Amino acid sequence: MPFVLRNEEGAVVGLFKEQGELASEFLPPEHPEVAAFVAETAGAEAGAFPLQSDVEMIRVIEDVVDLLIAKNLIVLTDLPPVVQQKLLRRRNLRADLFGGMSVGDADEEGLF
Repeated sequence: MPFVLRNEEGAVVGLFKEQGELASEFLPPEHPEVAAFVAETAGAEAGAFPLQSDVEMIRVIEDVVDLLIAKNLIVLTDLPPVVQQKLLRRRNLRADLFGGMSVGDADEEGLF
């Protein structure tokens, strides 16, 4: 699952559990076209759930990491380099978008 039904323009307009006369093309559940169709048909609030809840959870995790660092329970350098880079990039992006401290500013004092 799912097998997709497409319209004349090639857009996904239906999903089926089983292959049938109308829906013979298989797409994996994580395929972007399947996700877009599910989000669109589930309604604005319900359709936003998977992406919105992921974004909210990511923010929670970032805040927890910041709190652990602030309380000296972990050190940023204890984390793998890839994770450090992602956290720093997100922190700097948030600072640029919403104002505030940037990790790259040596003159400012922050968590990192």
